[in-house]
Amino acid sequence: MDINILSLSNGAKIAKGITVIIDVYRAFTTQSFAFENGIKEILNVSEIEQALNMREKGFADYCMGEIGGIRPDNFDFGNSPFDLKEKNIKGKTIIHCTMNGTTGAKLASNADLILGGALINAKATVDYIKLQKPEVVSFVAMGARSSNGEKRTEEDELCAIYMKSLLEETPIQPEAIVKVIDSCKESKKFGDPLQLQYPLFDKLQALRINEFDHAILLEKLGDYLVSKIQ
Repeated sequence: MDINILSLSNGAKIAKGITVIIDVYRAFTTQSFAFENGIKEILNVSEIEQALNMREKGFADYCMGEIGGIRPDNFDFGNSPFDLKEKNIKGKTIIHCTMNGTTGAKLASNADLILGGALINAKATVDYIKLQKPEVVSFVAMGARSSNGEKRTEEDELCAIYMKSLLEETPIQPEAIVKVIDSCKESKKFGDPLQLQYPLFDKLQALRINEFDHAILLEKLGDYLVSKIQ
């Protein structure tokens, strides 16, 4: 098996085989949380206007997402487990639009199969990959994107390394991965009173390593991808 670790948008574009788009803070943590709370399916798009138009046309019940970590105007929820907390979303459909995770999934046009990865579903994702017996696997750490460009982030890169170790059956201790990520720069903004778009609750969800026991499979449907759990 050929296993590759790639990064950022360019990594998503060249990823082949079974491709795991990794966004720990927060896209695929948020999706895992939504599925835990009974969401029916999630429609992934990369443009804010597309999300709003699809909701208006009745494709889904809600829009969820972020630009620079902040909920866009007229969206129902941010890219945040906290925003979904205690909301009755069982049986509903959400359109999800983020600068990293959902955008990366759309860019992975050379992939045979696309999965959404984070710490919360790392082992479940790898277990699903093993069942497929692929020749090529690509882990893509999406990092962070802003008006200033893209940058790698420790949480996504380390999640990719951890998942690779699971696939190779030489696993790194999950507690060690969580400890390092919790000490990294991106983790520090959660709970910062000057950055209310990053509630501490979201970091706590993101660090629930291996607690969600489903892989998230993204299937192409028209000009968007549908997330379902396997």
